[in-house]
Amino acid sequence: MAFTAEQQAMELINRAKQILVTTKDHAEVDSIAAVLAMGLWLQKMNKSFDMVVPGFDAKTLPSFFPSTVPIQPRVGAVRAFHVHVKVGAVPLSELMYDVKDGLLDITLVPKSGEWSAQDIHFKSGDDRYDLVIAIDSSDLASLGEMSREHADFFYRTTIINLDCHATNEYWGQVNLVDLNAVASTEILYGWMERWNKVLIDAPIATTLLAGMVSKTKSFRTPGVTHHTLQAASNLIALGAEREKIVHGLWRNRSISNLKLWGRVLSRLNQDQELGLVWSVLTESDFTEIGVAPEALHGVVDELLAYAPEAKIVALIWQHASQIFVSLYTTTNLSAAELARPFGGSGTRDRAMFPYRDSTNVTEAATKIIDRLRETLNVLKK
Repeated sequence: MAFTAEQQAMELINRAKQILVTTKDHAEVDSIAAVLAMGLWLQKMNKSFDMVVPGFDAKTLPSFFPSTVPIQPRVGAVRAFHVHVKVGAVPLSELMYDVKDGLLDITLVPKSGEWSAQDIHFKSGDDRYDLVIAIDSSDLASLGEMSREHADFFYRTTIINLDCHATNEYWGQVNLVDLNAVASTEILYGWMERWNKVLIDAPIATTLLAGMVSKTKSFRTPGVTHHTLQAASNLIALGAEREKIVHGLWRNRSISNLKLWGRVLSRLNQDQELGLVWSVLTESDFTEIGVAPEALHGVVDELLAYAPEAKIVALIWQHASQIFVSLYTTTNLSAAELARPFGGSGTRDRAMFPYRDSTNVTEAATKIIDRLRETLNVLKK
């Protein structure tokens, strides 16, 4: 009898020696929570693993999340390189190396005699990881810079792809994709429960519930099903600390951040036919309120959660005399593709680019939105 996708994933994890658990660039709370819960689970299974969230900043992690397993902002070396020198007939006396102007200079000094070119061989080592668990990532490009720097590694390594979004391209060797789930943490909980419910302790339950609560804005967004609510109830019964989650996610936001969100919301514009929503912030907005552009991340999540008709969200702002644009998509449209004509880059659901054709943010916004409208109208045909 053939294995199900879940059983295949379980078998791959059992056999793996070193696992990379990762998620998309510009990860949301649900994505990070799923990565962290997976790490806590693997820790209880005594598996060796690393967790990588591209661009992760530990200061942004809510305090209720367990800190027993570290999250890295980027992946290190995925493969070693070996230099083999035959020293049987010509023994080694000294080994020295120096790095200068980006060049590694290795000096080998024999005790006597000399080596020939035939005595020296070069060989790539084994990959550091023999399994990748990619969470909340619609395709390889969603992993951002990591996917470009280590493309060959991802193509030759087995990948478990876990996601809940309709944009997922089923790009893993094993795909745990459930379009009926509202959050990746909901999928992960169901998998863990069927695998070994005993391993779900209070920290794992809290982490999983946090992802679900964040993704659904406390179960108020479209798509929440009775399965979602049942999963949340089960997690609370397993020790998930709901009050800490709610406090950590929403009750500790600064007045400055809320003021910035207010300005974004008060300036919302919409092209209902195209599903395009945008807002513009000037440099004086940040100066007067006293916040950095990083505070904009949360307002976009709110917009996407409460405005299901918004297919594309564009935030245009000026900071340090430069104009920037962030694009967010919720459909099969790719934010990275929409940003490419402007010289931008990103992932399927989020992209960003600087706009240099104007120094006036209002004028720039008009040109940007007109260009996006043209592109979207072409795509509709």
